[in-house]
Amino acid sequence: MHSDLNPEAPEFYPHLASVTKGGYSTMNKTIKSSNQLPAGASHEMFKTFTSFNIVKCKLSENVVTQSNQIVAKELPTVKLKINDLEYNTEKIIDVNDSMLDRVNINIDTESGVNKPNQLMVARNVSSWNNGPIIAKIQMGSTTFIGAKNIPRPQLSFKDAVDNSESLWVPKISDKPNSIKSLALSIIYSEDGEAIGYEHPYRVELDLYHPPAEFIDPDPSPPKFPPSLEETKYTYVETEEQLDALVKHLEGVKEMAVDVEHHSYRTYQGITCLIQITTTEGGDFIIDVIALREHIHKLNLIFTNPKKLKVFHGAESDVVWLQRDFGVYIVGLFDTHQAARTLKMSALALKNLLLKYCNVNTDKRYQLADWRIRPLPDELVEYARMDTHYLLYIWRMMKADLLATAGGNPRLLLAVFEQARQICGTTYNKKVVHEDSHMPLYVRSKKSFNTQQMAALKMLYKWRDAQARLLDESTTYLLPNHMMLALSETLPREVQGVHACCNPMPPFIKQNLITVHRMILSCRELPVEPQLYQMPSSIRTMASAQQHLAAAYNVHDLAHMPEFTDDHRTNFDVTEYLNSEPPMQPEVKAFKTTYKTYCGIVSDLNVDAKLFIPPYDRYRKYRSLAQMEEMKEFKDKEAKIAALGKGDELIKAEVLAKLQQAKAKIEDDGKIAIKEATEIVIIDDEDTKAKRKRKISIDKTERNVTKSDIKKGNKKSAGKNNPEPFMYKNANYRKFYSENNTEKTRPKMKFKKHK
Repeated sequence: MHSDLNPEAPEFYPHLASVTKGGYSTMNKTIKSSNQLPAGASHEMFKTFTSFNIVKCKLSENVVTQSNQIVAKELPTVKLKINDLEYNTEKIIDVNDSMLDRVNINIDTESGVNKPNQLMVARNVSSWNNGPIIAKIQMGSTTFIGAKNIPRPQLSFKDAVDNSESLWVPKISDKPNSIKSLALSIIYSEDGEAIGYEHPYRVELDLYHPPAEFIDPDPSPPKFPPSLEETKYTYVETEEQLDALVKHLEGVKEMAVDVEHHSYRTYQGITCLIQITTTEGGDFIIDVIALREHIHKLNLIFTNPKKLKVFHGAESDVVWLQRDFGVYIVGLFDTHQAARTLKMSALALKNLLLKYCNVNTDKRYQLADWRIRPLPDELVEYARMDTHYLLYIWRMMKADLLATAGGNPRLLLAVFEQARQICGTTYNKKVVHEDSHMPLYVRSKKSFNTQQMAALKMLYKWRDAQARLLDESTTYLLPNHMMLALSETLPREVQGVHACCNPMPPFIKQNLITVHRMILSCRELPVEPQLYQMPSSIRTMASAQQHLAAAYNVHDLAHMPEFTDDHRTNFDVTEYLNSEPPMQPEVKAFKTTYKTYCGIVSDLNVDAKLFIPPYDRYRKYRSLAQMEEMKEFKDKEAKIAALGKGDELIKAEVLAKLQQAKAKIEDDGKIAIKEATEIVIIDDEDTKAKRKRKISIDKTERNVTKSDIKKGNKKSAGKNNPEPFMYKNANYRKFYSENNTEKTRPKMKFKKHK
């Protein structure tokens, strides 16, 4: 096939170029049109229209029919189905894998990858690294770098790696440039629990102020550094070379520093390289794996407040140096914080190099395995680029900070203060709690029941314990997406574990039975409805907001300018972003924009001036409900208090009534006895006997009532709380008039007995 890479190659298909260009244009147009289709909450709304569903069904049928014609060329047995997204996605992945495998096999066959003359093997390694095989394969304009059999550096460390959850103890044993002598003080929480050690240079950092030469404007513009090829480069891998470097750094005032780290094959991580650049000495790369026990000598330079250490994004570098070598920093300038203070659109080092140095760097080796020894030339060049221009960038950003503030150093001092706060951070070990798995679950946006949540929690804790024991990263033993798939699927058979973990990590292959038994134990738990689930209304609104924020950038971004770390930044097209997209959909009804979405108003809130999302309404109603509950609770408390006071008032009132009733009964008794005696004297002899009998009966009843009342008073006097009032023995005659009683009393009829 004719190509720019190989112009002499014959054209084996005459119309291949036109077909390729035409197919690309058609595919590009299709993707751009599909980006305009409604999605998320908008799609759910459009589904309520019959015409939309008809058009969608016709489009789906056409897509499935044409896809089946393409798929049949590769796998004739595969047939896609209509309205079965999961099945179709799985089959499309299988077809793509089959195509890529076939292409790779053909390329390997034609290019002869396994020929010995195409492999450049390097075996000159450092003292700690005894036998890795490093291979570089050149294919066209691309170079592949591979390595295998890399020994684990931590096996040769003199200080044993401690992955337990015990408190991390700083490794510092000597404190140069100190104001306060070395003293490791434990920090305790409010509960009296030890949570860490105080920063050894806390006093020095609190008293630090940048020297005047780093604050005052430069008398002349900084000199642009020479290229990498014209700059001296030194690789430090012995103690003698490290001592020479420290002696050289004692004579300079500023230096650029960077750190390369590896975390995939170790639990806590390993610092592999330290890059240092000075104007006088050039670029230095320190093999800190080979010199791990001697790197603490850099404390003499790094803690000197008169020397400026320039980093870019030092948050992680500071704690890595503490953890592995006991190295601390006093006197730091962070270009990342400076870019943030200047409100730059891009904060990555790649963009700073492009802005100030007009240098476009390749950041594809940012996640490379820095344990490889010897370092390939590509990695050496990448490591040098991180610090080579950093001193020049610091000088330029210093001038920009002063110019932005009108010559006032307040912004520059603010950056130094932020850097001082970064230097004050300390390293602490990772601690696993009962809910440590929840952040992973929340990010996954899944809905688990009790069985699935128990499986996720069990696998998470088991993976962490095994990673600590083996000194491996948790993602190497069991990646997060595989752990979520196992927890969600809960396979009954071992084959299901194979299906969820494809390709299966070596550790899971060794512990396959253990993983399967843990999953089965979780399946035996009772199933409860989906707990830990976000309300559907909130989830719909969240997805709608994400969709609105990502308008016009779902799949294809070829028509938009790039502003990522991996592409060159174009600073001249900012106005283009604010303009309307050049491509508009043919069907206007399918267009989904922020204005269209927010303009949809139901009949319930047609008079509303402002649209309030459901979640905001829920939050406001919840606050109102809480206020109502608090008000109701306070009312109940007031009623209870009133009832308590009312009981005391009732008791006092009852006692007063009893005393009044007692006095009244005594007075009534005396008056009644006097009247009855007079009646007996006046009456004649015939009725005398009857009168006496009636008086004696009434007197007897009064005496009984008086005795009962006296007994009740004696008992109440002996107790704090009086007994309940005896209503059956009460005399209610005081409430009635005797004359009225006689009138209303019915006449008794006696039956005569013969």
